[in-house]
Amino acid sequence: MKSAKGKTLSAKRYATRKVRYQAKANIVDVRQIVKDLRQINPEIRYENCFAAEQFTSGLIAFRPQKISSAKQINHHDKDVVCHVIKGRGRLRLKRRRIELRPGMICHIPKGTPHDFAAGKSGELVLFYSLIRTA
Repeated sequence: MKSAKGKTLSAKRYATRKVRYQAKANIVDVRQIVKDLRQINPEIRYENCFAAEQFTSGLIAFRPQKISSAKQINHHDKDVVCHVIKGRGRLRLKRRRIELRPGMICHIPKGTPHDFAAGKSGELVLFYSLIRTA
Protein backbone atom coordinates (compact mmCIF):
# COMPACT_ATOMS: atom_id res chain seq x y z
CA MET A 1 0.00 0.00 0.00
CA LYS A 2 1.38 3.40 -0.95
CA SER A 3 0.95 6.75 0.76
CA ALA A 4 0.28 9.97 -1.12
CA LYS A 5 4.07 10.51 -1.21
CA GLY A 6 4.64 7.04 -2.70
CA LYS A 7 6.01 5.46 0.49
CA THR A 8 4.93 1.93 1.45
CA LEU A 9 2.65 1.76 4.50
CA SER A 10 2.17 -1.10 6.93
CA ALA A 11 -1.36 -2.50 7.08
CA LYS A 12 -1.88 -0.89 10.49
CA ARG A 13 -0.74 2.55 9.30
CA TYR A 14 -2.79 2.16 6.12
CA ALA A 15 -5.90 1.36 8.16
CA THR A 16 -5.30 4.39 10.37
CA ARG A 17 -4.70 6.64 7.39
CA LYS A 18 -7.77 5.27 5.62
CA VAL A 19 -9.96 6.20 8.60
CA ARG A 20 -8.53 9.73 8.58
CA TYR A 21 -9.48 10.29 4.94
CA GLN A 22 -12.75 8.36 4.93
CA ALA A 23 -14.62 9.64 7.96
CA LYS A 24 -17.43 7.08 7.57
CA ALA A 25 -15.17 4.03 7.32
CA ASN A 26 -14.78 1.76 10.35
CA ILE A 27 -11.75 -0.47 10.66
CA VAL A 28 -11.05 -2.87 13.50
CA ASP A 29 -8.15 -5.13 14.40
CA VAL A 30 -9.63 -8.64 14.71
CA ARG A 31 -6.70 -9.89 16.81
CA GLN A 32 -7.29 -7.16 19.41
CA ILE A 33 -11.05 -7.66 19.52
CA VAL A 34 -10.65 -11.43 20.03
CA LYS A 35 -8.46 -10.67 23.09
CA ASP A 36 -11.16 -8.38 24.53
CA LEU A 37 -14.33 -10.43 23.90
CA ARG A 38 -17.01 -10.14 26.59
CA GLN A 39 -18.14 -13.36 28.25
CA ILE A 40 -21.83 -14.33 27.99
CA ASN A 41 -21.38 -17.70 29.71
CA PRO A 42 -18.55 -20.25 30.14
CA GLU A 43 -18.92 -21.30 26.49
CA ILE A 44 -19.52 -18.03 24.59
CA ARG A 45 -17.71 -14.69 24.32
CA TYR A 46 -18.56 -11.91 21.83
CA GLU A 47 -18.14 -8.28 20.81
CA ASN A 48 -20.15 -6.18 18.37
CA CYS A 49 -17.91 -4.35 15.89
CA PHE A 50 -20.32 -2.47 13.63
CA ALA A 51 -23.98 -1.57 13.90
CA ALA A 52 -26.52 0.31 11.82
CA GLU A 53 -30.29 0.29 11.51
CA GLN A 54 -30.34 -2.79 9.26
CA PHE A 55 -27.38 -4.84 10.54
CA THR A 56 -25.01 -5.69 13.37
CA SER A 57 -21.61 -7.33 12.87
CA GLY A 58 -19.04 -8.61 15.30
CA LEU A 59 -16.98 -11.49 16.57
CA ILE A 60 -18.17 -14.45 18.60
CA ALA A 61 -16.08 -17.25 20.08
CA PHE A 62 -17.20 -20.65 21.33
CA ARG A 63 -15.12 -22.70 23.77
CA PRO A 64 -15.20 -26.51 23.71
CA GLN A 65 -17.77 -28.04 26.05
CA LYS A 66 -17.96 -31.60 27.40
CA ILE A 67 -21.74 -31.64 26.98
CA SER A 68 -23.35 -29.88 24.04
CA SER A 69 -26.61 -28.06 24.70
CA ALA A 70 -29.67 -28.97 22.64
CA LYS A 71 -30.83 -25.34 22.78
CA GLN A 72 -30.97 -23.45 19.47
CA ILE A 73 -31.55 -19.78 18.70
CA ASN A 74 -33.82 -18.32 16.06
CA HIS A 75 -33.69 -14.79 14.63
CA HIS A 76 -37.24 -14.16 13.38
CA ASP A 77 -36.38 -10.92 11.55
CA LYS A 78 -32.69 -11.33 10.68
CA ASP A 79 -30.56 -13.41 8.33
CA VAL A 80 -27.22 -14.51 9.80
CA VAL A 81 -23.98 -14.59 7.82
CA CYS A 82 -20.89 -16.03 9.53
CA HIS A 83 -17.28 -16.38 8.41
CA VAL A 84 -15.11 -18.89 10.30
CA ILE A 85 -11.98 -16.98 11.32
CA LYS A 86 -10.27 -19.54 13.54
CA GLY A 87 -10.75 -23.05 14.87
CA ARG A 88 -13.03 -25.91 14.01
CA GLY A 89 -16.51 -26.77 15.15
CA ARG A 90 -20.00 -27.33 13.90
CA LEU A 91 -23.15 -25.52 12.91
CA ARG A 92 -26.43 -27.24 13.62
CA LEU A 93 -29.41 -26.18 11.47
CA LYS A 94 -32.54 -27.75 12.89
CA ARG A 95 -31.20 -31.35 13.10
CA ARG A 96 -28.54 -31.14 10.37
CA ARG A 97 -24.88 -30.89 11.52
CA ILE A 98 -22.33 -29.08 9.33
CA GLU A 99 -18.62 -29.29 10.17
CA LEU A 100 -16.89 -25.88 10.14
CA ARG A 101 -13.27 -24.92 9.49
CA PRO A 102 -11.43 -21.63 8.82
CA GLY A 103 -12.45 -19.88 5.61
CA MET A 104 -16.00 -21.24 5.48
CA ILE A 105 -18.93 -18.80 5.20
CA CYS A 106 -22.45 -19.69 6.36
CA HIS A 107 -25.77 -18.04 5.53
CA ILE A 108 -28.66 -18.83 7.84
CA PRO A 109 -32.04 -17.47 6.67
CA LYS A 110 -34.29 -15.69 9.17
CA GLY A 111 -36.49 -18.02 11.17
CA THR A 112 -34.04 -20.96 10.98
CA PRO A 113 -33.24 -22.57 14.36
CA HIS A 114 -29.46 -22.96 14.73
CA ASP A 115 -26.50 -23.13 17.07
CA PHE A 116 -22.71 -23.33 16.91
CA ALA A 117 -20.24 -25.36 18.96
CA ALA A 118 -16.45 -25.53 19.09
CA GLY A 119 -14.62 -28.71 18.25
CA LYS A 120 -12.70 -30.60 20.94
CA SER A 121 -9.30 -29.09 20.14
CA GLY A 122 -9.92 -25.38 20.72
CA GLU A 123 -11.98 -22.25 20.35
CA LEU A 124 -14.19 -21.57 17.30
CA VAL A 125 -14.12 -17.87 16.29
CA LEU A 126 -16.66 -16.41 13.85
CA PHE A 127 -17.18 -13.01 12.27
CA TYR A 128 -20.95 -12.60 12.10
CA SER A 129 -23.49 -10.23 10.59
CA LEU A 130 -27.14 -10.10 11.61
CA ILE A 131 -29.03 -8.52 8.73
CA ARG A 132 -32.58 -7.31 9.26
CA THR A 133 -34.77 -8.63 6.45
CA ALA A 134 -38.27 -7.85 7.68
